Amino acid sequence: MVSIKDVAKKANVSISSVSNALNGRANVSEKTRKRIIEIAKEMNYYPNTMARNLKVKRTKTVALCFSQFDRNFYFEIIKGINDCVVHNGYDLIICAHHSIEKFLRNGFIDGALVLDKNVTDELIISTASEELPIVLLDRELEKENIYSVVVDNYLAMEDLVNGLIKKGYTNYSFVGGVEHTQDNIERFKGLKDTLEKSDIEFIPKNYYHGDFTEKSGYQAGKLMIISNDISEVVICANDNMAIGVMKAFKESGLKIPEDVSVIGFDDIELASYLEPHLTTISTPKYEWGMYAASILFQVLDEEKTNIKPNKIKANIKWRNSSR
Repeated sequence: MVSIKDVAKKANVSISSVSNALNGRANVSEKTRKRIIEIAKEMNYYPNTMARNLKVKRTKTVALCFSQFDRNFYFEIIKGINDCVVHNGYDLIICAHHSIEKFLRNGFIDGALVLDKNVTDELIISTASEELPIVLLDRELEKENIYSVVVDNYLAMEDLVNGLIKKGYTNYSFVGGVEHTQDNIERFKGLKDTLEKSDIEFIPKNYYHGDFTEKSGYQAGKLMIISNDISEVVICANDNMAIGVMKAFKESGLKIPEDVSVIGFDDIELASYLEPHLTTISTPKYEWGMYAASILFQVLDEEKTNIKPNKIKANIKWRNSSR
């Protein structure tokens, strides 16, 4: 698909000049404006700007791409995003990954937030523009008009594992989520690197594959039991999987934390109500959503255009699912 950058290159002008010309702003000469519009038409540059009828006013709508409706963890994030959107006088559209492309390409929105592993990097990179800034909450991508507000997974896991080492744990298992996601990669790397610094080896067979769901955690727990391979502590890439692991262990008669400790990540509401209460890493979910949305509005209001990736600090919640 033709981008604003392609039009600027052919017209031998800056991206901002193309934007100004197509949006009817006064700081472009009439001769240049006509030439840019002609080139845009020739290149069929309609989806992002011409289809907006060269409008000056915005749609006053932003979109959140989100599909994980089965995970309560996200609802506080969405509430933070929505409160910020409403405060700025905008409307919020929530759409799943299979419908986000039409919103990104057809001028329905002024900006977008993405919290969905199913949305490809390629789609985000190809649609982000000066007219359509995108804020990511689930990954970091280095490209103009793309901004990131993500959890500092590595630091949080480093703090957790250092605390466990001080408590005397030497044998670890890890239940991973969807492998290609930034959350999973950084959380496992934080675990492995921190163990290595203390001369503790992470045994590869102790990595169990999951997909961030309770069911996958339950299956991983069952596999540990069947293989008679229970580590001192099982760290899960999120709370949902930790809950599944605990369920499997309890069914087999294992006592938590006397026989094995189980730890999650995210601190969903259920974590503090389980028996035993789940040790986990807590992220400030509402504030995360609010902050991510505020970054988007800073860009829309042209207050900031050089915003570096932002890392949200997460804290350990020591509870009695670990010794």
